[in-house]
Amino acid sequence: MEYGFRIIREPLLEEAISVEDMRAYELNAVGKGLPLILLMENAGRSVADYIEYKLGDVRGKRIAILAGKGGNAGDGFVAARHLAGRGAVVEVHLAYPPAEVSHEDAKANLNILMSLESIRIVKPYSKGWLEVSDSDVVVDALLGTGVRGRLRSPVREAVAEFNKAPGLKVAIDVPSGVDPDTGSAAEGAARADATVTMHRVKKGLLKAVEYTGEIAVADIGLTHDVELVAGPGDVAARVPRRPRDSHKGVGGRVLVVAGSKYYVGAAILAANAAARAGVDLVYLASTRRIAEEAAMRSSTIIPVPFESDALSKSDLDELSKLSARIHSIAIGPGLGRDPETVEATCSLIREAMGRGTPIVIDADALYAVQECGLKLYENAVITPHRGEASRLLGETVDDPLEASSKIAEHTKATTLVKGPVDAACTPSGKCRLNKSGVPAMSVGGTGDILTGLTAGILAKRKSILGIPDPLNSAITAAYIAGRAGEIAYEYYGEALTAFDILEVIPMVLRDPLNPVKHC
Repeated sequence: MEYGFRIIREPLLEEAISVEDMRAYELNAVGKGLPLILLMENAGRSVADYIEYKLGDVRGKRIAILAGKGGNAGDGFVAARHLAGRGAVVEVHLAYPPAEVSHEDAKANLNILMSLESIRIVKPYSKGWLEVSDSDVVVDALLGTGVRGRLRSPVREAVAEFNKAPGLKVAIDVPSGVDPDTGSAAEGAARADATVTMHRVKKGLLKAVEYTGEIAVADIGLTHDVELVAGPGDVAARVPRRPRDSHKGVGGRVLVVAGSKYYVGAAILAANAAARAGVDLVYLASTRRIAEEAAMRSSTIIPVPFESDALSKSDLDELSKLSARIHSIAIGPGLGRDPETVEATCSLIREAMGRGTPIVIDADALYAVQECGLKLYENAVITPHRGEASRLLGETVDDPLEASSKIAEHTKATTLVKGPVDAACTPSGKCRLNKSGVPAMSVGGTGDILTGLTAGILAKRKSILGIPDPLNSAITAAYIAGRAGEIAYEYYGEALTAFDILEVIPMVLRDPLNPVKHC
């Protein structure tokens, strides 16, 4: 008989994913029309498959499901139904009253169980609650991958009984109390004989084998597309929200170095796009006219005027001091290619790399990088269009994915090549695609929006999470800009401008699955 899981015999850390990854993949699947309740059905059935595989036959076996109130509980409810259907004697012990089950799909599956005569539902603190010592199998469906920290009542009591049970102990996705990203365990965390985790193994599980036991990876119906191609899940998962105790600066600070006497719009668009990413402050280093005009458009933007009509060596001391206080830099749009500007641009890039600061390099700064022969690093994101990509490579490469891969390997920077399908790659060869956008976005300024937006996401991640993640930040920015362009096009058609796209970006960030309802 074939089962919907595989047991990991020799787990490889490079195959593991984070909780953030998993959330992005699930919501990308939802964006393609695959409902979460179907993923839950597949997950729960896989848990039932694993238990049947371990027992050989579940008929007549006593199986206790210990369930919380989130999505993890929903997987347990589905597993209970499938196990009962295969002849097992199933009890579901709820840690919370049914009315407190908060996950919509979990609630739907609990309602199904409560309508069945074949499954006993044991409510909290009622007769027989958590009496599982005579069970052949006990299942931990209490806390999922989104819960961290110490165990609290009533989950703490449920986990204690799980750990004492003599039967086979199976955890769903992650043992309760174990951090799925780091592997650290709270006091009294669940110690399972086996863990059935969904889609791909989580990084922390590989570091917590004394809690996970045998690891089985369940196939829940997610295809490679949801990992490769950016979607609404990336927006929801990759762009962090400010914590509840935020103060000014927590959301990130960006330095945009852009514009010159003859190139005005690029700097204004890049700075405003960084602000639209939701950062706290954007310092715009540009000509006095441009910097002050941008600051008039947004109170988030702080003007840092050049001493002349373009970036020069005389600006470096002040920008160097400012660089120590920011979380990311965007450099290049509209800077110009004057030799002194090129030299100053290269100096700023070198200093940023020396500090380890994430930096987005575009337009004229790409020219400067090539002129100076700079080797970059993975926290640098370069965003060439196809013409710039050909110049960087010294040859024409029509496939954006091939071009991105080659440039990333050559420059040692994360590279996003813009085109009808955007392609982003790291120097190590990991790549992702973005397919959002419309042909009308070929107007001037859309690349400047991408530059600022990428820098904004990098800064926000660096400040809040401590992990800039240049590949996912860049491809998420490309998706957001493209999706905003699609929506704006519905209103403006071929008259679309970059400023129209800028206005829609907040709607995509607010509700990635259905931004149109906020327009």
